[in-house]
Amino acid sequence: MKLRYKVAAVLAIATLVAGTAAANSVLAKPEYMTASTDAATIKPLAYVGDTLSGFTLRGIPDGMGAMRNADGTITLLSVHEVPSYGAIGALAKAADKGKPIQGTSITKFTLNKAGDRVLKASDLVSSWSFYNYNTKQYQSSPVGAAPTTQTVGMDNFISRFCSATLVQAGALSFKDGSTTLGYDGAVFLAGEEDGDSGYGRGFAFDMDGNGINLPRMGLASWENLMPNLKPGKNTVVMGNEDGDAKDSQLFMYVGTKTSTGTFADKAGLTNGDLHVLNIPNIVNDNAFRATYGKNKAVDVKFEKTIWDGDMKTQQVDHAAKGTEMSRVEDGEWDPKNPNVFYFVTTESNKDPGATKENPSEPGVSRDGGGFWRLTFVDGQKPELGAKLELLLDGTEAPYLSKPDNMTVTTDGIVLLQEDPGNNAHVARIVAFRIADGKLATVAEFNKDYFAKDASKFMTIDEESSGIIDATAMVAKPGDTKKYFYFNAQVHTTGAYTARPDLTTKSPSGILKFNQKTLEGGAYYSLTITDWKTVFGS
Repeated sequence: MKLRYKVAAVLAIATLVAGTAAANSVLAKPEYMTASTDAATIKPLAYVGDTLSGFTLRGIPDGMGAMRNADGTITLLSVHEVPSYGAIGALAKAADKGKPIQGTSITKFTLNKAGDRVLKASDLVSSWSFYNYNTKQYQSSPVGAAPTTQTVGMDNFISRFCSATLVQAGALSFKDGSTTLGYDGAVFLAGEEDGDSGYGRGFAFDMDGNGINLPRMGLASWENLMPNLKPGKNTVVMGNEDGDAKDSQLFMYVGTKTSTGTFADKAGLTNGDLHVLNIPNIVNDNAFRATYGKNKAVDVKFEKTIWDGDMKTQQVDHAAKGTEMSRVEDGEWDPKNPNVFYFVTTESNKDPGATKENPSEPGVSRDGGGFWRLTFVDGQKPELGAKLELLLDGTEAPYLSKPDNMTVTTDGIVLLQEDPGNNAHVARIVAFRIADGKLATVAEFNKDYFAKDASKFMTIDEESSGIIDATAMVAKPGDTKKYFYFNAQVHTTGAYTARPDLTTKSPSGILKFNQKTLEGGAYYSLTITDWKTVFGS
């Protein structure tokens, strides 16, 4: 996600009470997202600000995961990208005052058996376990756990969980002869995307809400942590760092499944080594573009790097051993081929082609970023080698603007979610068919709210996020439709409200809403009837 909240730091809390005092009598919930094709249907599941079973939904929803429960219902998990700084950080600290651990949370939804209605919602997290870099032991509080040389403290605030990955039950266990290794339950992974100047820890959660810090993943501005699902003794996790456009890396953690310890220990998430992507003779993302262009598979390697010490010390080693990428955002292993990993770079670091204006939006800044495929000889044995290729370089119509979150379907379709930031471009969800390179827009934010001159203007800082493919758990036998869940972030922190049906445009009304929710947003289901209609053939 774009680190917009550092900009928001210049907004004093007083800004939140500025604006017009005119009341808004509209009672209908706002329609944030609309379909861009006849093949797509979007239905809201819940809105930020809704109260479900006594639980009020917070804003800034981000990474998600879903699983089918024993009783047939569906659990949908969502992190919240709550920063430790700026106006939102100040609101979060006030809202969480008195809590031993503040900031980011994880919402647990229970959906009906059809997966189209929310039955209840609650907070997932029940406990935390933090690694103390000084004592080398775990503790229940983050206070005092940071390296003594860490200039930004890892105190009692969990900052900005971004994308997330839910590993289904059994995927992190392995039968080795007569011995069962690993953990047989579901695991939810997320990391702090706090920027290069802050700190970023990785975490794993079991379905009872026990959270465990994963120090051997390293400290970085984490977008996502994504385990490879190929059966085996090794636990291979890709780590995407969304830091500075001139200092981000793609990481790989390799651990070993065990039969003892915590669920994270058993899953092999706490005993491994950290590696960073190194493209021989290529210093950065733009050099790769200039040297190889698109659709050329290039041999790459992963160099072992450090995971201990403060974030600055780690960053220096990561940069020295790895190739610089331009903000590595979301990624996902191919559901049909566990040797293939796809990932997005949100920027191109001003590559002329990727930053060329969209002809239909003159004067609007853009960076089309990149979409990449990393193919291992064996996803379980990454030491055997891998090849990297750039599949989209940002020059392609319909001219992506900062692609961010993504998902990959079993039939080779990638859905890319844009995060253009505080930008006049209205954010979209764009489909990419890997087989022939076709792109098409599936959905976009409602211009009535998010266009610059909108009649019901809210903000030009909007993005969708957290998209996951739910087809396997939602589709009935014989059903050929594709089903997805995603969410929308509506970054309204000033004179405008994301819920005109709940609040007035008065300063007091907006402040009261934001004190409870932090910002706006919503959760959606997306149904695609067929891809031929989406792509036109």
